[in-house]
Amino acid sequence: MKKILSRIHRPARLVLTVGALSVIVIILLSTLLYIGAGRVFDYYSAIDASEKLLAFSRPVSVGVCTGSLGIEYFLKQRENETN
Repeated sequence: MKKILSRIHRPARLVLTVGALSVIVIILLSTLLYIGAGRVFDYYSAIDASEKLLAFSRPVSVGVCTGSLGIEYFLKQRENETN
């Protein structure tokens, strides 16, 4: 994985890293709300928020992957045009 990330341009790597961290945080928050539902938080509102966060994590991850691939493709095309 380190070898693959070393080949990616810096902007695409930044988008991929920040996006992956944000998806991880969203999933962790969803898990925290789900586990704490009824004990720490109001049950129905915590379950609802947990489900919404979990549902939101999928489009965010698709957007992160698409953005990273788009940036990498654009930079490779620009690099090939200059050579």
